[in-house]
Order: sequence, then C-alpha cells, then structure tokens
Amino acid sequence: MVGAGAVAVFTVTTEAGPAALIIAGALLLVAAVMGRQIKEIGLADGTLTLAEIEDRIRNADSPDDALNLASAATTVAPEVQRDTEIRELSATAYEQVINDRLVSVFGPGAVHHSSGPYDRGTDIEVTLDGKKAGIVTKFGDPTTHIGPRRMREIIEALLRGRTDLDAIIIVSNMHEPALSTLGAARDRAQEDGKNFQYIRWNGDIDTTQLQRVIEDQLRS
Repeated sequence: MVGAGAVAVFTVTTEAGPAALIIAGALLLVAAVMGRQIKEIGLADGTLTLAEIEDRIRNADSPDDALNLASAATTVAPEVQRDTEIRELSATAYEQVINDRLVSVFGPGAVHHSSGPYDRGTDIEVTLDGKKAGIVTKFGDPTTHIGPRRMREIIEALLRGRTDLDAIIIVSNMHEPALSTLGAARDRAQEDGKNFQYIRWNGDIDTTQLQRVIEDQLRS
C-alpha cells in the first residue's frame, strides 16, 4: 500500500487517495513489525508506548528493520521523534542504511565515519575520481524541515577545517527546506569552493537519484 501510494502521487492529480494508501500502509507495517492488531495501534490511548517502540527499534534484526519500524511509527505518530532515545535510534538506523546503499553503489569509495573523539563532521564520505563528498544524514519528523539556523550550523560544522571536501550533501527523510535556506547554504559552501546539495531519501526508490546527485556534485 505504501508503494501504491507512492506511485499514485506521481500518476494522479488527486492527493487524498495516495496519502491514504501511504498512511494505511504505514499502519500495516507497524502492525506487522510490532505483532499487534491494527485496532491496538495508537499512542494517545496508551496501547503502544514509546518504551515499546524504542525497544523494538533497538532490538531489530538489522538497520533496515529498525528503519522500517522507525519510519512507520513516525508516519503514524510524528511526535515519537520528540523522544530522545527513539530519535537517536532512528537517526542511527537511517545513517547505517544510507551507508549500506552507498557502499553497494560506490564500493570502497564510500567510507562510514562514526562520531567520537575523531569525529570529522560527516557521517559518510564518498570519493569519486579523486574528489570527495561529505555526507550528513538527518532523520526526523517527515512533516517538518530543517530551519535556516540549523542549516547554517550544519554547513559551518562541515566547512570547519575540511579543506579536503569538494561537495557537501545532506540526505534526509524530511521535507526540503525553503528555497532561501537552500540558497544560503549553497552560497556559504561556494564561498569555500564547495558544491552543496540537499536530497530526500525515503527508501530504495530514491537510491538511484542519490547516486546521481553525488556523481553530479563531484564531476561538476
């Protein structure tokens, strides 16, 4: 149903039907992963607690399973992303899945950087034809977007001491920021001689586009 809704978004003019398919599909996915009946799903009445969601994401069999659950839960109830533990677990799963997809495309040219004392500011770096893209992944409430202040913070952190980067790419499940926000980020990156691009990734259907964006940014 999620797939049908996604296809319908691009093939029909009405929005209510596709949106209903996507939401219903997300509900079914939560039911499948959580092992519950649809009538039991909900946060407001306490039938599905934040602790249960956190536990299932934490103990998922793979990053893909963890991300599927996080995405479904966030689609049904975006407020789950206000919980610190769920937000961090969701972001980690998203980062790992994006890394896996980039490794499958670019092989050893894609390198995952974990946070810690040697944090380089990027989550993943892709090297192609001698040029390097620094990639930051952002998972959150899909009904929101990164604001101007937060965008500036991300860009400045990536530019700080990173003369080796040729491009900065933000990969997120959230709405694309306002054109003014993207323009300011692009201008700031270009001041340091770097390209900038924001791209949404919500599933494997977006992987080809992600590959194309990285290649374009490193070959321009």
